[in-house]
Amino acid sequence: MDRREQGQSGPVLVLAPFGRDARVVCSALRDVGIQALEQSSLSELVSSLNDAAAAVIAEEALVHEHRGALADWIANQPPWSDFPFVLLTLRTGNNGPALTELIDLLGHVTVLERPLAATSLKSAALAAVRGRRRQRQAEQYLGQLKQLADVLEQRVQERTEQLSEANKRLRDEMVERERTEVALRQAQKMEAVGQLTGGIAHDFNNLLMAIIGNLELIARRVEDESIQRYVRNAMHGAQRGAKLVGQLLTFSRKQRLAPEPVNVNQLVGTVAEMLSRTLGASIRVDVVTHKDLWPALVDATQLELMLLNLAINARDAMPEGGLLTIETNVLHGVPEDLQTELKPGEYVSIGVKDTGTGMPPDVLARAFDPFFTTKEPGKGTGLGLSQVYGFARQSGGTAKIESEVGRGTVVRILLPRSTDVVVRGEDRQLSPPSMGAREHILVVDDDANVLETTRSMLDDLGYQAIPADNLDAALATLSHQAIDLAIIDLAMPGVSGLDVGLELQRKHPGLPVVYCSGYPDLIEQTGQHMNGSLLLSKPFSSRELSAKLEAVLRAKTSQKSA
Repeated sequence: MDRREQGQSGPVLVLAPFGRDARVVCSALRDVGIQALEQSSLSELVSSLNDAAAAVIAEEALVHEHRGALADWIANQPPWSDFPFVLLTLRTGNNGPALTELIDLLGHVTVLERPLAATSLKSAALAAVRGRRRQRQAEQYLGQLKQLADVLEQRVQERTEQLSEANKRLRDEMVERERTEVALRQAQKMEAVGQLTGGIAHDFNNLLMAIIGNLELIARRVEDESIQRYVRNAMHGAQRGAKLVGQLLTFSRKQRLAPEPVNVNQLVGTVAEMLSRTLGASIRVDVVTHKDLWPALVDATQLELMLLNLAINARDAMPEGGLLTIETNVLHGVPEDLQTELKPGEYVSIGVKDTGTGMPPDVLARAFDPFFTTKEPGKGTGLGLSQVYGFARQSGGTAKIESEVGRGTVVRILLPRSTDVVVRGEDRQLSPPSMGAREHILVVDDDANVLETTRSMLDDLGYQAIPADNLDAALATLSHQAIDLAIIDLAMPGVSGLDVGLELQRKHPGLPVVYCSGYPDLIEQTGQHMNGSLLLSKPFSSRELSAKLEAVLRAKTSQKSA
């Protein structure tokens, strides 16, 4: 122990009136650098407690003594103080009630039975001294706080003439606090929606996994064009279902975004073309694009959804018709009013402008609040603009609104500029899935439909799939079967999929594991603690599954050759 720190907390008082106990205890404490002072009586000990770090007391020193002074001192300690005692008791078996009484008296006490080991005594004393030192530090902090409070009080007294202004500020703060509390309640509602949506997404993604996987299997086995047409129609419906799940998750701000360089002008043109056919003849759609617009780093599908969302809001604001303008521009720096929201850099701006009714200032101030809506009951959830703002913030940008009653509204989405090359749509077309080399793939999933679908997909891709619906079945397989890779669902009953994977890797070191789930949050959380290349979101296609397995198995082979 640092002797300077020990000195700050004081000595350890030792009261053991009979035999050699006091000398032995003092000697043991001094061996570890603790200043120990032997006390001749209980009254002497009580008078020294204020300056002490702790006290070691033999039980017999308290049995026949009047303990009133000690009890009063303990009861009247300052708020920061909880004085530590070490009580040395005898292992007689008959001192239960008496010992309990002493423990209640001392409060913060460590009881050691004699005969005791020197190590136990030293450890208890060191812990007591450290605890008392922290209490003394708390006393100093409280003293500093009191000094600050005194200074503050003095300044308040000197500035009584500013009371009126101070009261005004206080009222403003109360209004702001009320607004913050309302926003917090709305955020809690949004969190509840997010939790519900996440559960729905998991169930739907498992259903879609079984549907999409089996449709792919059917398509690869049937040559009849009429049946292939039915399969394509069903696949289109399933993919729309997957997109719908993504939209639900976006409402709760739980969608896992996949940002990439996007040609915003091209995307805006596609959206505008679709809107011109769907918004009605009374609304004209115009596009004003910046000639040399940079690519934006954003999830293209979600950006398209946000623009559609804003266009629907604009249509509702123009019941008699009007002009809807989508414009793009560049920002070479962050505007002053957005410097608290955006990191320094260059941004792409996408504005959706209408000539509708506009918003009064009180509505404009709450436009991005979750669940806030001015529409009639049943005609709006209050999630539309909140969803846009959440998407923009999640993408590393922000959104802002400018509006004036009678002169329309413009909502601008600001997104980070991307310096990478935009990948054209045709370049994204995936080649046919690679075929496996009969590697043994263990599939662990508690959903029977998903398990069977994944097994069939693997067999169809040239792998040898071995299904297991729980940890025990997986371990049993490992015990008698060589496995090249395991695919494990993260949401397993009773035990997490991550724990299943770790247990399999403990039994089989070096086993590659790919984790999958229909819970976007679970994928996100797991990705924060491990390599994202080992994660697969449901529903996944045969191509996605093949690409993931090929990459992982290739990495395993490279590690072995290295």
